Amino acid sequence: MKNRKGSFLRSATLLWGLLGLALLGTLTGCGADLGVLHPDLVLLNGKIVTVDEDFSIAEAVAIKDGKFVAVGSNAQIRSLVGDRTEVVDLEGETVLPGFNDPHLHFAHSLGFVADELTQKFRSSTSIQEILAMVQEKIDQTPPGELVWFFLGPGSPNALEEGRFPNRKDLDPISPEHPVFLEYGGSGANASANSLALKKAGITRRTPQPSTQKLIGEIIKDASGEPTGVLRGRGAVALAHRVLVQHSTETLFKTIQHASETMVAYGITTIGDPNTNVSGLSDNQTWVQAYQRLSNQGKLMVRVNCIMRLPIPVQPIDEILEWLDNLLFDPGFGNDRLHFGQFKIVVYDSSPNYQVPRENVKRVIKAVHRAGWQLYIHVGGGESYDLAVEGLEEAHQEFPRQDARHIITHARSPTDKNLEVLERYGVMVEPQPGRVYRMSDDYEEQNADPDRPAYGPIPLRTYLDHGIRVMTGSDSGRPPAGVPLFTIFAAVNRVRRSGKVINPEERITLEEAIRAVTITPAYSTFQEDLKGSIEPGKLADLVVLGRDILTVPPEEIKDIPVLRTMMGGEFVYLNPNQDPNQKVQSESSVHDIFDEQNVFTADVSL
Repeated sequence: MKNRKGSFLRSATLLWGLLGLALLGTLTGCGADLGVLHPDLVLLNGKIVTVDEDFSIAEAVAIKDGKFVAVGSNAQIRSLVGDRTEVVDLEGETVLPGFNDPHLHFAHSLGFVADELTQKFRSSTSIQEILAMVQEKIDQTPPGELVWFFLGPGSPNALEEGRFPNRKDLDPISPEHPVFLEYGGSGANASANSLALKKAGITRRTPQPSTQKLIGEIIKDASGEPTGVLRGRGAVALAHRVLVQHSTETLFKTIQHASETMVAYGITTIGDPNTNVSGLSDNQTWVQAYQRLSNQGKLMVRVNCIMRLPIPVQPIDEILEWLDNLLFDPGFGNDRLHFGQFKIVVYDSSPNYQVPRENVKRVIKAVHRAGWQLYIHVGGGESYDLAVEGLEEAHQEFPRQDARHIITHARSPTDKNLEVLERYGVMVEPQPGRVYRMSDDYEEQNADPDRPAYGPIPLRTYLDHGIRVMTGSDSGRPPAGVPLFTIFAAVNRVRRSGKVINPEERITLEEAIRAVTITPAYSTFQEDLKGSIEPGKLADLVVLGRDILTVPPEEIKDIPVLRTMMGGEFVYLNPNQDPNQKVQSESSVHDIFDEQNVFTADVSL
């Protein structure tokens, strides 16, 4: 039934475009002054990769009122040109639909402009280096104001001392400033001095998060006093929700900055999984900021807002009550701003770091029953199995057609996982760009004898099982070459060393392009609105400096983006229009990805 519906829509769209061509040709042939019916803009002499069902190639496209109205040959499209139609000669350049990165940490990570000290903090290698940065920041900060750093080293093993700094390290240099340092993405761990602990109300009597079935631990000394080290998001949230309160105005600025940055990469749509760590209330200011930007016309990309249900840091009953009282229904929004998905994070077992299985399932079932989409982060195999088990039970208890739930990361599936995902139309969103930085012995170090050897980031396996794959970056910094780097990684699966990982999991170039265009659009029920260059769809596209269909696969990551169009308007023009000039050198791509992955493994949590 679904295939017949899709075929009908494609036929109707094609018929609409052909009727438009015929009508315009008839009217202009009669000499009528009907400029209002002519396209606003036509692009000629290009290689238009439409990403329609047949992956067809066209020469030209006509645009009116922000949408594609005709796609075809130069002769067909040129015949539509009127006196007020703008004509752009692409001179053979290759055009793709605008890229869609469905997993980009926009407001909270990418949007923050890191100063020099923050950059240093992120690459710290010792406690002494951190203390020096804190001291420098204190010297710039009025007494009593918070000194805050975030996205620091993701593991204590990254520091020479093998531990995070505690309040005894921080107190001597910060007698008048609360100091709060967050490590890894979303504040996976943190350090606080005594003033920060006092302001947050964390004392020896503060119960451990695990007593409320939340994730985290307040590290205490032998006498029971907090050391200032907070491990896990449930513990970090106790301090973050008091000390770091991002206002709507702050998030307005960070989102605006991030959206201005992304168009240079050909990205016209992103999915932002709200990177909050402190609780449900963070969704409110985040949503308000997006709404204000959209209303004021300052949001330069389309956004799928993925709200967060923070099951590791907030009691389940509070989350379910909040969900029951939400003020809008699934699919709320417009073509610029869309709400329909909730993200939850499922962890593997670890002492003090495990949300009970029954709580995870309760939330999955509640979201599914209410008609929303689930966007589930899974870590290792145990969390993957739990998420799939919860989805299966949700579908059995509350039957629902075409829910389009999503598993993100989706590493190392079992045959049972694959069978359930295929049966219920669950999508996956791996990040193949991570392959590039994997060590040559990654497979041996991370082998799981209890799971099939599909590799850490299988792609071919999913597609062969009829499971839709979209690929995101899971990035929190300006990504080099993303999504072009994502496409490069998906078709090559090569590490920086040159060694290929699981070559049998490579996918074709066409499949990789679909994974960053039409498939993410499908994931938000917007495949009839965007994701391909077809009549009736939003005029979002990217013009490339080289032909992605013919360049050597290993050079895809270096293709420059020349122009980005959204809604029929060019929102980015590369200041260097020489198609032979790379956007960045290969070495700079390597450098930025190395920096990005210092924390990327934690950003999405």
